[in-house]
Amino acid sequence: MTSHSGAPGAEPATGQISDYYGSLGPLLQMAWDDNFHFGYWEGPSDASSVQEATDRFTDLLIERLRVGPGDRVLDVGCGIGKPALRVAASTGASVVGITISRSQVEQGTARAAAEGRSDQVAFQFADGTAMPFADGSFDAILAFESINHMDRPKALAEMARVLVPGGRLVLTDVTPPPDHTYRPDEETDVVTSLVRFEDWPGLIRDAGLRLDELTDVTEHTRGTVDRLVDGILSCRRDFEAAHGISVQQVLDAAKEALPTVSGVGCLICVAQKP
Repeated sequence: MTSHSGAPGAEPATGQISDYYGSLGPLLQMAWDDNFHFGYWEGPSDASSVQEATDRFTDLLIERLRVGPGDRVLDVGCGIGKPALRVAASTGASVVGITISRSQVEQGTARAAAEGRSDQVAFQFADGTAMPFADGSFDAILAFESINHMDRPKALAEMARVLVPGGRLVLTDVTPPPDHTYRPDEETDVVTSLVRFEDWPGLIRDAGLRLDELTDVTEHTRGTVDRLVDGILSCRRDFEAAHGISVQQVLDAAKEALPTVSGVGCLICVAQKP
């Protein structure tokens, strides 16, 4: 396993991340949704379901992609494909999703076939920091709560490379709590790294991109953890019966692989290639 440093975007081991989602993914699907990302609620009184809130977050990012029929979109860290298929259905663009989990490639491919979109949406095994695409291959890139698993400077440089001039990058990232309790140099063998909100303008500039938007959406995503816990408790018996492993074992393994923080925030970043 590779431990990471305090530099913005230090890189966890690729195999470690794949193993993490291999064990946690089935629980997330039962307890949360097929969207492996935060939900977006309008406010404390918003009673939207997890599916509604996660789809709403996807839609907010789709609006920012500004793509349509004939455009080509890359989804970096695509999970099991739900956001990629939603992009295709709502915009008419073609989408390629990449992930370092072969199981997720299989699930995404099956989902595309089931929705009749195999000619519009494809999934493949690839590393977001070393992508097998030619320069200028995509009109837009989506990176939905995935760049926190990568070396950010490497990933952003690759995204800039495969974008066409004028192409747009839309991503979300997880941020540390503002109380300065997070010490990245003390975290080893974790699958995600955190950088501060204020680090992002420099990361975008260093990648040769132009920053168009940087928005803190923590107040809208804050309900995610409590709702996830509720979902896990409600599906616990079904999950353990189906998978032959205790929920506590899965959560203990996940906890060991995550940074030690009291809470996290979330941001939306939009950039353009000059």
